Amino acid sequence: MSIPVIWLLIAAALAVAEIVTESFFLAPLVAASVVIAFGNLVGLDTVLIGALAFSVAVMTLLVLRPLIRRGRMDFAVGGAEHDFVVGQIGVVEERVVNQESTGVIQIKGEIWTARAQDDSQTFAPGAEVEVVGVRGAVALVEERRNRSRHSVPA
Repeated sequence: MSIPVIWLLIAAALAVAEIVTESFFLAPLVAASVVIAFGNLVGLDTVLIGALAFSVAVMTLLVLRPLIRRGRMDFAVGGAEHDFVVGQIGVVEERVVNQESTGVIQIKGEIWTARAQDDSQTFAPGAEVEVVGVRGAVALVEERRNRSRHSVPA
């Protein structure tokens, strides 16, 4: 098997891994692998191929990641991605204290980072809280309505 074919197979495997993980960290490696395959195919010097592959990977990372990140953040700010959890009841797994940047809840078997809607509230493990909003991937919670008070002093 020739070197360009091997590099194209590596690029294909990385591309599949990228599609599965959606991390956009493997995309620069896919681009670099394609450059290496093409460079070997046309007979470029190994050092030149390495420099080109590195340059393409860095440029892909510098251009692609901010574009993807901006798109994801715009989507997340709107909250449409996670609106399904608003109104759900969660159980506090790790104490929710905004000042300490701590808080984990479980909602229908899913683990979520949580923060209190009101900075003065804290919630102890085992407390039931209601999700009132989502900021990025963080559930904003408050005391569950129609229940006894589960908030504990800070």
